[in-house]
Amino acid sequence: MKIKKFLNNNVVLLKKGSNEIIGFSTGISFNKKVGDDVQESEFEKIFVLDTHAMLEHFSYQLGKCDPRYVELVTKIVDYAKEYYNLRVNDYIYLTLLDHIDFTIQRIKNQVTFQSPLQWEVRRFYPDEYAIGVYAVQLMEKELSIEIPTEEAISIALHFVNVQSQKKDMTVTNKITKFIEDVLTIVKYEYKRGFDEDSFHYSRFVTHLHYFAQNVINHTMSSYEETTLYGQVGKLYPVAFHCVKKIKIYIENTYGMTISENEEIYLTLHIQKLTENVEKEQDDGL
Repeated sequence: MKIKKFLNNNVVLLKKGSNEIIGFSTGISFNKKVGDDVQESEFEKIFVLDTHAMLEHFSYQLGKCDPRYVELVTKIVDYAKEYYNLRVNDYIYLTLLDHIDFTIQRIKNQVTFQSPLQWEVRRFYPDEYAIGVYAVQLMEKELSIEIPTEEAISIALHFVNVQSQKKDMTVTNKITKFIEDVLTIVKYEYKRGFDEDSFHYSRFVTHLHYFAQNVINHTMSSYEETTLYGQVGKLYPVAFHCVKKIKIYIENTYGMTISENEEIYLTLHIQKLTENVEKEQDDGL
């Protein structure tokens, strides 16, 4: 393997044959240079992503985030493997790194919320929830910052998402139809399509998958967060307006009303998916 690019002092982009992979080793930039030959044994962790889009996003995240986040993610995943024998791929490192980075930003901006899936995760995914609790405690210890306990739910869902599950085809078809309809609403609202290979598109579809199950089974949470609801509406007006249309679709199609907290959750996902689009519109592109 050869070093192709340094992403920061601890992370490098490597060339292995015709493939690109990512290597993590504390302080590697101080004794290596671009073009050097290296062995896998020289790295604490090698990351292999399935697609070039995922590799690019991971490279971007690793290059800009606090190096401590990488070590946090590694400890969390190692804990999940050792104590709960969870089988995961390297995609989990990418999703967790992105999540922790975004979570710390939200906390610093005093934007926190409760996941609408609290009850479901605690009951149906106790192992994943325990991992989430460990992750929150570890983040508080390593970063010296107070993390809302509800964050354990969001982290748990990352581990739920990477576990393969077999579902009845009838339910799968209903879920697929729901996801397609919601994506159509978002595309219509923003008057454009989105890169289906992108990281945030994949994250949004994953959330819609679990959201769809609750809508179809009429098991939505009724938790409300009215103060934050108005705040998120002001911060992300376009995404918030889009969610209002999704809410009407669900009321008309499934005869149920989603909670304000779920509206907040959807708004944040759509904002992450579309933030580059909104910037282009603001710039008049």
